[in-house]
Amino acid sequence: MSAMIYKCPHCGSVLEYDAEKYMMTCDHCNSTFTPEEAAQEAKGDETIHQAGNEQDEQFAEEVTAYQCPSCGAQIMTEPNTAATFCTFCGSPTIIPSKLSGAYRPAQVIPFKISKEQAQEAFAKWCKNGRFTPKDFALPQELEKITGLYVPFWLFDCTVDGGMTANGTRVRTWPMGSYIYTNTKYYNIRRRAVMQYDRVPADGSGNMDDRTMDLLEPYNYNELVQFQMPYLAGFQAEKYDKTPKDVYPRVRERIDQYTLQKMRETIHGYSSVTNTQFQNTYRGNNAVYTLLPVWIHRYRYEGQVYQFAKNGQTGKIVGKPTVDKSKVAAWFAGIGSGILAVLFAGGMLML
Repeated sequence: MSAMIYKCPHCGSVLEYDAEKYMMTCDHCNSTFTPEEAAQEAKGDETIHQAGNEQDEQFAEEVTAYQCPSCGAQIMTEPNTAATFCTFCGSPTIIPSKLSGAYRPAQVIPFKISKEQAQEAFAKWCKNGRFTPKDFALPQELEKITGLYVPFWLFDCTVDGGMTANGTRVRTWPMGSYIYTNTKYYNIRRRAVMQYDRVPADGSGNMDDRTMDLLEPYNYNELVQFQMPYLAGFQAEKYDKTPKDVYPRVRERIDQYTLQKMRETIHGYSSVTNTQFQNTYRGNNAVYTLLPVWIHRYRYEGQVYQFAKNGQTGKIVGKPTVDKSKVAAWFAGIGSGILAVLFAGGMLML
């Protein structure tokens, strides 16, 4: 199967996308090109080579082999990998066949956070953890941080929402030795027609949905038309969840938000009960998009922890690990401090 890299037109070295400069850069001669220029230069350039046929059919179902256009080594990838690196020469390699036809994204948000910035953020995040292991942010750990373009579906739709509920207004007043109560009952009805644009849902079965949700929001004003040079220097996945697969998640989010907006218009009632609602959807449309995420998965005492950073906004999501020896030392220190105070105050006798 075929793979490709982008080479500098001036010196022939490999180009990578620079998240800070928004340009394709050559580390050898320091030339820079826009992704559009790099894509244009690559047309007709024989940087695509064919790899041999797989002998083991079962192996081929799980792992696909490509030939690195730079050094000729065999690159082994998972079925959904669309961009990666050559293990032998380190060249950023793109798999065009994984990004063609129905799998070609319509748009992309390029990385704005560089790897160095992601590493600094991870190191700072680790230091903020009082019980984080000392070797948690060592250089060899920081080097594992990977820039990944995650496949997303962005949904546009119009929702005609309707809600009914029962409301009461209660008024009480004293008269003599009695307290009188007057209760009025109301049928509450609300209707809202709302337009939703770019409601996201990740299309990757390898990514945790909750983590992807917490990384939001992205600034969709920075969406650009997809060009393969944006992937150079990063990893990328193609979707394995279709719009039909992720639509229930999207609809649940829209239902909750629409109901919330309708409920916010209800005021002046003592109680609101038996709320029921129904939404009608029109013009559902899903656009295949790649969004940037810095990912670092690490193993500690048999458990896998994950650090994720929005590659555009810098928002961090993750669960730090805990060094049990630090926890024990901290509690021991607290206990010693309490004992010292008790001795000083003469409250503890031996």
